[in-house]
Amino acid sequence: MKWLIVLLMFGLAARGQQNKATPKPEIHWKLDHNKWITGGLIFLAGASKGFNETLTFHWTSFHKKFCNASPRWFNPKVSWRNKYKDNDPGKGARFPLSTSVLIMFTDQYHLNNFINRTSWTIATVIKIGEKKKPFKYYLKDLLYYSFCHQAGFALTYYPFTDNPDGP
Repeated sequence: MKWLIVLLMFGLAARGQQNKATPKPEIHWKLDHNKWITGGLIFLAGASKGFNETLTFHWTSFHKKFCNASPRWFNPKVSWRNKYKDNDPGKGARFPLSTSVLIMFTDQYHLNNFINRTSWTIATVIKIGEKKKPFKYYLKDLLYYSFCHQAGFALTYYPFTDNPDGP
């Protein structure tokens, strides 16, 4: 009986395989397929934000460069009424859900908001699906996505600030 206990103890103490700690491969930040897609989406989000700022605060400059752009669609000071019957808030919605879920079909300002939120949401979902990375990796992501957003914003905002007409 003592021998059986000794054999069992020996079996518990013995290792079946050699314990080798395999080093984790170092992850390097690189511009891969996901970053091209998410960067493009964040660029689009920035462009839609810049476009809204242009329409809201530099309408005169925008309209000088795009004189055929209809104020009824592009000028937020006018187009916000498009969601109502006969452009009259007292008459209610122009079509079902035109003042809520389908508001993006009523004017450029709301379409830009929809594009901005949708781009951010899709990019976030893609990023959530990636594997966990070291913290410094996320700092580099922050710089990259900040650059993408600002580049999109700059493309649609700064060309119209040469003749500021203020808020």
